[in-house]
Amino acid sequence: MSKIMDELNYELTWIAVQGLSPDQALATLKREISGAADVRDMPGWPDITNRRTYWNRIFMGVLPGNWLLLFGDLDEKDKKRLSTLTKFGPAFAGEISRMGCWSEGQFYQDGRQTWSVDYDMESYGRDDFMKVEGRLPEYLAAIYGEAQKAVAMQLGRDAGVDLLFEVPGKMSKAICGFSPHEEPPEGFRWSMLQRIGGEPEPKGEPKPKGCLALLFGWR
Repeated sequence: MSKIMDELNYELTWIAVQGLSPDQALATLKREISGAADVRDMPGWPDITNRRTYWNRIFMGVLPGNWLLLFGDLDEKDKKRLSTLTKFGPAFAGEISRMGCWSEGQFYQDGRQTWSVDYDMESYGRDDFMKVEGRLPEYLAAIYGEAQKAVAMQLGRDAGVDLLFEVPGKMSKAICGFSPHEEPPEGFRWSMLQRIGGEPEPKGEPKPKGCLALLFGWR
């Protein structure tokens, strides 16, 4: 993710499905591509934090390796819609929140979850624990193990980085090429989706946001 975006506070959901076509995704989600398809307000990223018209919107793009990525700051209904896409192929689903200091990732095969990782500093009351269910592939277990060792050595705190928080994003990058903490691959293009026929005008103001303060004691 760009340095600008990684310094902001946000809640993001994404899913990458291998072999899923854009047309299949649109039909399943009952969405269409809106007129404002290409979004570049920050380098490579939709300006979800500042633009009200991007709130609760799904963004879509094609990754190398025949992976289709869907991404956004989404409500619970749209999160459930995205979960229906796991039936189309191998899928990684991730969610991170700088508001509540948690992150999670799940992998699906044939529509069934095979493993998951869950980091929640606020709920577990500690920043050195990640819940793992299922058997991680060796290359992903290595990512988790390296983060654990770094946390044990307090390298994350010394660098001002929440290392376990970033593990789901690193696993996502290893699987499909996308991490919410890095820029998308070169040449990647976003399409913004809307309900068929158009979106209602967004309402309300952004929620108060802050997570690193909770981790490092900042005020």
